[in-house]
Amino acid sequence: MADASIQEAARHYQARDLVQAERCCRAMIAADPRHFDALHLLGVVCVMQDRHADALEFLSRARTEQPNNAQLLFNLGNAHQGLKQHDQAVAAYQHAQTISPGNLGVLNNLGTSLRLLGRAGEAAHCYRDILARQPDHAPAHNNLATALADLGDLEAAAESYRRSLAFAPSDTPPDRLASVVNGLGKVLMDLGRHDEALAACRTLQDRHPGLKVVEWNESLALLLRGDYAAGWRKYEARWSVPEHDKPHPDQVVLDLAAVGGKRVLVTVEQGRGDVIQFSRYVPMLVACGARVTFHVYDDLKALLGTMPVVGEAEDPPYDLRTSLLSLPLAFGTTLATVPAAVPYLSAPPDRVALWRARLGPRDRKRIGIAWSGSPASRTRSAIPVGLLDPLLRLGGFEFHLLQKEIADPHPRVVRHDHRLGDFADTAALIQAMDLVISIDTAVAHLAGALGKPVWIMLPFNPDWRWLLGRDDSPWYPTARLFRQTTRGGWAEVVQHVVAAMIQRPEPENSVQTP
Repeated sequence: MADASIQEAARHYQARDLVQAERCCRAMIAADPRHFDALHLLGVVCVMQDRHADALEFLSRARTEQPNNAQLLFNLGNAHQGLKQHDQAVAAYQHAQTISPGNLGVLNNLGTSLRLLGRAGEAAHCYRDILARQPDHAPAHNNLATALADLGDLEAAAESYRRSLAFAPSDTPPDRLASVVNGLGKVLMDLGRHDEALAACRTLQDRHPGLKVVEWNESLALLLRGDYAAGWRKYEARWSVPEHDKPHPDQVVLDLAAVGGKRVLVTVEQGRGDVIQFSRYVPMLVACGARVTFHVYDDLKALLGTMPVVGEAEDPPYDLRTSLLSLPLAFGTTLATVPAAVPYLSAPPDRVALWRARLGPRDRKRIGIAWSGSPASRTRSAIPVGLLDPLLRLGGFEFHLLQKEIADPHPRVVRHDHRLGDFADTAALIQAMDLVISIDTAVAHLAGALGKPVWIMLPFNPDWRWLLGRDDSPWYPTARLFRQTTRGGWAEVVQHVVAAMIQRPEPENSVQTP
């Protein structure tokens, strides 16, 4: 009877009727709480349903019955991996590997957990072990490419991504191919090979139209190259990317001819720098006759107080709802029509007076500086503070820190992080500076929006907002861009900034465009 019950559960599992498979397993476990096969299969069913905590419970109970079952240990590792318990996952996979050393699935998932622990070199060894046994293993090529990219070997990563695509079976799901192409595209962009990245996206789209995640990556390359007409349209595909914010069900791209007299709710997305950059469109929308409410992050509310803003918790009535970063598409923005009048933001006068009083009289030029941003942006744009030493030790200047999050202070830089309550405070502190020097972070956008001279230090593959091959920005007339010419070349960027400071120690006056 027990054999028949587990066979029935297995048939349901193979038919992907997970509800019935779970029912059968639970009935067997109720009759025999130590039933290994039922506990094991129920754990697998839970993994497939992303119920990883439940899976861990049942698989752990099964392990007490058969502690050296390789398949069980593999599934146990999968449960730990689903819970982001990567150390425990590695231990389970390694135990399974000692019992069944030829299991490619174990090696593949072991590599994944090692990479997620930051052990990319060991992960690459796992994937190479798979490929030594099965050279056409497409997932191993893809995973090896990801590990190689983590290790900074981008040329080899690109080749591995291409091999993954070449060996992908004809029935590979399009979304899996999209993941490989997006990895390839990112590596090519990091190498500065933007045309190849675009070509990779378009080749897959020709084969599988409608892959929004690929369209979104294509949009980033188009915007970086300054092709705004096509880029803004494709940028709407961002809503289909799993890591992105989710759109509201009634969110639309506005038809400006239809907004007159309508209550329009503009909502924010992504980071604070995005809100600062694109808030310039809100007064333009008001000028079209819309009755606008701007729904913003609470820490930006005081800064944007001259606009019709409400905080995150409020839910105003509206006739039309749109996202802030869809406004460039609605306005048909091109490089020639970027609304670049600055300043379009200003610090509240009481905050400006407060910060000027705090800083007191000056006897040197004041330089505001930011060398790292939020944790999410640090791997892309942060500069190790030690590399800034040639700049920060220049005589004749006061350096003031403009960022709140700081893990690596410098003795020559005055800290204000304990007094920066919100972005209105940051804006008032920036107003008291003669020049801002920043990486690509919200501080750079804020200085540009305030019309303050700002020098921005950019990585080799910059964010699309800064375009390519130019030392100015159509978005911020007072900005000067200092770019890496080689990947990771921050020392060279700092040298150029130092040379500019020495050659022109008097920072430029703020530029105001009527």
